[in-house]
Amino acid sequence: MARHSIRFRMLLEFATFIISVFQVVTTLPCEAMRTQHASSALFRRSRFFSSDSLFPNGTGVTRADFPDDFLFGAITSSMKHEGAEHADGKSENIWDFYARVKDGASADGSRPGECGNNYVLYPVDHRLVKELGMNSYRLSIAWSRIYPNGTGEVNQAAIDHYNEVIDDVLSLGLIPMVTLWTQDHPQVLEDSYGGALNDQFINDFVHYADTCFEAFGDRIKYWVTFDEPNDWAALGYSTSQNPPGRCTSSIIGQSGMNYGDCPDGDSGTEPYIVGHHLLLAHAGAVNLYRSKYQGTQNGSIGFALWFRWIEPLTNTSADMEAAQRAIDFLMGWLLDPIFFGKYPDSMQELVGSRLPSFTTEQIAQLNGSLDFIGINIQTASYGFETDFYLTQNKTCYYLDSKTNLTGYRDGVPIGVGSIEFAVPWCIRSAVDYIKNHYSNFPMFVTQTGIAYRFDSAEDTVDDDERVEYFETYYTELLAAIRDGANVKGVYAWSLLDGFEFDLGLRKRAGIVYVDDDYNRYLRKSALWFKEMLSSYPIAVDVL
Repeated sequence: MARHSIRFRMLLEFATFIISVFQVVTTLPCEAMRTQHASSALFRRSRFFSSDSLFPNGTGVTRADFPDDFLFGAITSSMKHEGAEHADGKSENIWDFYARVKDGASADGSRPGECGNNYVLYPVDHRLVKELGMNSYRLSIAWSRIYPNGTGEVNQAAIDHYNEVIDDVLSLGLIPMVTLWTQDHPQVLEDSYGGALNDQFINDFVHYADTCFEAFGDRIKYWVTFDEPNDWAALGYSTSQNPPGRCTSSIIGQSGMNYGDCPDGDSGTEPYIVGHHLLLAHAGAVNLYRSKYQGTQNGSIGFALWFRWIEPLTNTSADMEAAQRAIDFLMGWLLDPIFFGKYPDSMQELVGSRLPSFTTEQIAQLNGSLDFIGINIQTASYGFETDFYLTQNKTCYYLDSKTNLTGYRDGVPIGVGSIEFAVPWCIRSAVDYIKNHYSNFPMFVTQTGIAYRFDSAEDTVDDDERVEYFETYYTELLAAIRDGANVKGVYAWSLLDGFEFDLGLRKRAGIVYVDDDYNRYLRKSALWFKEMLSSYPIAVDVL
């Protein structure tokens, strides 16, 4: 504990100095524990942001427009931003392993353990969140730090570290939202029994969650069990893009896409098995939390689903039904069993016997196992009906909905950009769907943001596209709230540049630029938040 405390005091003193001039800042590699003031970097921002007002026309929305108890935050992820891959006894997680052994796992060859250095620089990063005017911070805990062997003996160094992290967040008046899993369980679970394909994963996750609830839960208001479990179950078990890279090889789908060549797997069954086990692991953790901790800790618990809005390409009934099926396969897959006790009818019809079934006991355990819904929403696509199984006798999650997706209608793009379009109205459509389909259940936009590739030094911080993204998305979110959507907060993806799965560091998502030496530089989008949130009320509980 002493070593952590010494490091923390060093960083806190440095962070206080940095924030006092609001020029960000430092290099502190984990191995050396050194500070570097880098005066040229400290003042480089003035070359790019020379005007007195960066936003002469305002910020589009203001803090005063939103409810007083609304939470605004930014996000870091243990897997994407902590770095320090081997520090304090951490073992490899599934992305550490995949990026190390699979050629092309990330577009630029980067690895998650090399990115961000938030494990060391967290006091600086927390003060950035505070100085930007936010009142909440979404972070995650690394299972591979708490239990390097997946289960068994707890790693006390990791418990001590995250206690310091959480205490520091709270000392700044920030409300932490803590995620337990971000596609980063220990690789040893894959090696020993096949990971989430095996129902042993359910017990091991619940045991890990129990440890976290006991160690940290007295200070945590919001827990997220799984972040984007639906996306990982699909990508990890229908393609070779994400670990563990299991799929049926050479399935040809949308636009002639080959979903990957994998040594093992079954794209038509394994995604559904894994999704089923993740649901049951979530329900197990929630039921344990409610029976053992919630009464005294008074926290709330949910999960965060990856989602893109699907708009019918045309007003025909075929395309409208196709768009709904796509939403069923994305959102209804994991929400309907909790709210309605069954998978969506469209999934039961199209997947049939390949879809696992629930026992009566499991249905009871799943029932109501959310205090809030989290959605991660960035973009939208048009959906239209297509039965595009071009590879006979092979099935695949991505083809089962019989819905094709496109970003164009009559040659006109659905939004701004390319591939992952910025589509501001998608955030309103998504929360309105939850309002209408799930009885306006309490919800958070647990992630919204966009990654860009920057081609010049000036572009690294002068990110006008991202400013426009947040301004327009938050404007649409405000409209949904004013229409009655029960949204409690929104979290910007992300605070820092980090490891973006298969993209590596090729595209950057942070409102704070992180260079190769872990220096932090405010982007224009960070300053948009500071101006938009300039007069902030005292943070209060919202659930």
